[in-house]
Amino acid sequence: MTRTGHPHPAPSAGRASAVTVPPDPTSSLHERLAALRGERTPAVEDFTARVRSLLVIASSSRGGSSMLAETLRASPDLVHLQAEINPFLRLAGLGHPDSGAGSDRLDAGHLEALPAATRALLDEERARDAGTPADPADTTGSADAGQLALDIAWRLTVQWPHLPLDPLELARRARDLLAAAPPGGSAAVTLELLRHLYDQGLPVSPWYYDLPPDLLRRDGFGSPGAQSPAPFLVEEPPFVLARPWRRAGPADLRERTLVVKTPSNAYRLDFLRALFPNARIRVLHLTRNPAAAINGLLDGWLHHGFHAHRMPTPLAITDYVEQCPDNQWWWKFDLPPGWQEYTTAPLLNVCAFQWRSSHQAVLDHLGTVRTDSLTLRFEDLIAGPERRAAAYRRLTHWLGIPLGEALLRSIEHGIAPVAATARPRAGRWQARADLITRALDAPTFHLADRLGYTDPAHWI
Repeated sequence: MTRTGHPHPAPSAGRASAVTVPPDPTSSLHERLAALRGERTPAVEDFTARVRSLLVIASSSRGGSSMLAETLRASPDLVHLQAEINPFLRLAGLGHPDSGAGSDRLDAGHLEALPAATRALLDEERARDAGTPADPADTTGSADAGQLALDIAWRLTVQWPHLPLDPLELARRARDLLAAAPPGGSAAVTLELLRHLYDQGLPVSPWYYDLPPDLLRRDGFGSPGAQSPAPFLVEEPPFVLARPWRRAGPADLRERTLVVKTPSNAYRLDFLRALFPNARIRVLHLTRNPAAAINGLLDGWLHHGFHAHRMPTPLAITDYVEQCPDNQWWWKFDLPPGWQEYTTAPLLNVCAFQWRSSHQAVLDHLGTVRTDSLTLRFEDLIAGPERRAAAYRRLTHWLGIPLGEALLRSIEHGIAPVAATARPRAGRWQARADLITRALDAPTFHLADRLGYTDPAHWI
C-alpha cells in the first residue's frame, strides 16, 4: 500500500489551494454529514438523558488530560467519546464566536437557547461517537470494517471542513483499503486517503495528525507547514485518527461512567450539568505545576498544530507572530474570558494567563456548586511505578471501579505520547528555567500556592 519515490511536500511548499470557502462555511459541511449519518450505526435515542454518571476531567491546556484520558480507555468500566467534545459543540454553533459568549465559556443558558433540531443533532452525533476501544486488529470483519470506514470518513470531513470532500466516497475507499488488511490498520488507511486527496490537488497534509514525525518523513510527506490546516476549524489539530470502536448501548450509559475531557471544559461546568440532566457529575481536577504547564503551552504555541480560534483581527502576541505571519490570525489552545487583554502581550504571559484562568475557573465552580470532586496531580502520573499506581488506585476507588488487569497494564507500561510536542517527563521545563520563570508573576505564584505547589524547588 505504501508508495515510494512519490514525494508529498506540505501544502505550503508551493502548492496553492483553489478551494474557496462559502459565505456560510458550515452549511455544506452539515449537508455532507447528514448524508453520512444515514449510513452510520443508528444512535441511542435520548443519549444525554440516558447518561447516569459523568466524569469531567478539568485541567489547564498541556496539563496532562490527554494522557490521563487515554490511559483510562483501558478500563472496561468507562465510556468515552473517540476524541474531544469540541467538534460537536462547534457543529451546534456553540464554539467561539458563534456562541456569543466571547470566549470558551458556556452555561445552561447557551443550551436553552439552542433550537430543538440543533439540540437533537448534537445529541445524535455524540451518541454515534460514545463507546469504548475495540481490538485494533479487528478491522476486516464486514460489519466492523464498514463502521470503521464510516468513522474515518466522518473524521476526514470535519478535519478538512472547507474542502469539497464526498464522505460517502471516502467511506467506500476506506472499506476497500481495510479489506486489504494493511499493516497499521486505520492509521495506514487514513494516510492512503490523504495521499489520494493530495493527488487530486486538495491541500491536505498528514502533518496535522497525531502521528510520529519519523513515520511521515519515512513515507515522503515532506515537512510540516507553518500555517493552519484550514481557514476555519471544527476539530483542532493535531487531528485524531479514527480507531476500531464499539458503540455504547443503553446499558453502557446506564451502568458505566462517561468520561469527557478538554481543557476548555473548565469554563463549561455549568453547561455540562445542564447538558446531562440525569447524570451524577464528578469533576476530576487535574493539576500541574505552572512552570511545567507553561513550558508545554509555549511549545504548543510554537508548534505547527494546536490552532483553536481564528481571530477577527490580527493578534500581536510577541514571540509568536514573528515565527509565522499567518499565526497572527490564530489563537491556540483554550480561550479564557478576558483573553482580549492579552492580544499584544508576550507569549509567556499568555501561557501563564491560560494556566491561571482554567484552574481559577475550576476552583470558582467547586467553591460555589456542590460537586463530587477529586484533585489529582499530573506529576504523580509520570512519577515512579509505586507513586503512579497509588494515584490510579485513589482515582479508581473514588470512581467506584476496579483497578483491573487491562488498566494496570496501561499504567505499568505506559502509553504512546498523545497530542504531545515531546514525550512527557519530569522536570522537562528546567532546560529553559531562566525563560519560564519570567512568567511566574505574583498572581501565578498565588494560585500555585492554592493548588499546593508552594515551593518551586519541588516542581518537576
